[in-house]
Amino acid sequence: MKKDGQIIIIEDDKEDGEILKEVIDDLGYNNEVIILPDSTLVMEFLQKPEITPFLIFSDINMPKMSGYELRDLVLADPNLHDKTVPYIFFSTASDPDTIKTAYKKAAQGFFTKITDYNEYKDVIKKIIEYWKAAKVPDKE
Repeated sequence: MKKDGQIIIIEDDKEDGEILKEVIDDLGYNNEVIILPDSTLVMEFLQKPEITPFLIFSDINMPKMSGYELRDLVLADPNLHDKTVPYIFFSTASDPDTIKTAYKKAAQGFFTKITDYNEYKDVIKKIIEYWKAAKVPDKE
């Protein structure tokens, strides 16, 4: 994980992706924020050598490939696995089975999409600050 690396948002709903990007920008972080609306293109994107993600925020319910399926691919790729990038699920679903499945996929967090902007900012700030302070293995 590169703490000044990109924050990747994997979200097929354009408005949801833009709101999360706006929240991160409003918090004043210098990390580049990249929205990827098509989950089937994420693996190719993440394997580019110039991409050094800090965090990944992923929706679960997406067409073509779910966030769970994508997470499985990330975990199976040794190069991506070694980057130790926190993978955090954001979803409208909050039932116990959805949450349990997310953590079985080795997610580093599960959060329900929040409609109150200030509350959303507070949650995102806590997530980013936690990972900026965390010690993780790093290949760099």
